[in-house]
Amino acid sequence: MKIISFEGIEGVGKSTQLRLLKDYLESKNFLVDVYREPGSTNTGEKIRDILLNSSNELSNEAELLLMFASRSELIKHKINKCKSDYLLLDRFYDASITYQGYGRKLSIPLIESLITFINCPVPNYSILLDIPVDEGFARKSNDDIDRIESSSKAFFERVRKGYIKIAKDNKDRFIKINASLDIDQIHQKIIKHIGL
Repeated sequence: MKIISFEGIEGVGKSTQLRLLKDYLESKNFLVDVYREPGSTNTGEKIRDILLNSSNELSNEAELLLMFASRSELIKHKINKCKSDYLLLDRFYDASITYQGYGRKLSIPLIESLITFINCPVPNYSILLDIPVDEGFARKSNDDIDRIESSSKAFFERVRKGYIKIAKDNKDRFIKINASLDIDQIHQKIIKHIGL
């Protein structure tokens, strides 16, 4: 099984590219599973509701630990039992390093210890779709804004910088793609990156 994670700030087109890759892989007769973070298990979806509900006030520490509680359930009940050829993830642990580490300014060594503690598998490939923060939010201007999305522009600038650094430091796994490109251009770059 190969794990491919899709990463990036709000509005970069992760869901679109994930769906295109799923369709492409299935057209080649591969078995594909798709999961999102937080969520994708019964408990994970309940945690997602807590994390994203704008009426909830959560400390940064609570946000981090809830993310890892959801992720732990996903790994135990879905990822470790996955029999498919490809597992596509709409964000994975790199999102905690960027959102709660760089964005919320929590301890990155602590986050890395949580990654180890719950035995996060390392994706074979990680796709970073990157655009400026203002462009990402312009794409989402007609959407409802959840609790995390309502964070400041400065927060998302830190998240974006974190993603760029992680991608630069993990070139064996990451490909950084300009998400302002045409949808099909991005799709073709992803296919090429994963060797299909």
